[in-house]
Amino acid sequence: MIQHHEILKELRQEFPDLAPEISLEENKRNLHRQLACFASYTNRFIDAVNLDGARRCFREANKLLQEGDQQVRHALQVSYLYALHLYNSDNSLQWRLLMGPALVRCSQQMTHSMLP
Repeated sequence: MIQHHEILKELRQEFPDLAPEISLEENKRNLHRQLACFASYTNRFIDAVNLDGARRCFREANKLLQEGDQQVRHALQVSYLYALHLYNSDNSLQWRLLMGPALVRCSQQMTHSMLP
């Protein structure tokens, strides 16, 4: 199981070019900020329609969803999935297909729980 205090190390290892941003003092000790940085990083690929980059990010997000502790899964939902630019483009279906069923289901649950 991936513990919440291991996310910084996990993201640095998988995405070395993200390391400077998530290692800033204001992000270093805050799981939600780290996953928000990861969302911004993923959005760069989504906005550039870079399928390979987005696929790598979604693969890591799926790993965190499946192997993360409760805090990781919650932060992934509210600080990562919520911030993605999935529905702002003509390619929204394509992004959801790349995300995979578990992330899509998690995203849909979040959206439905916010409805009145």
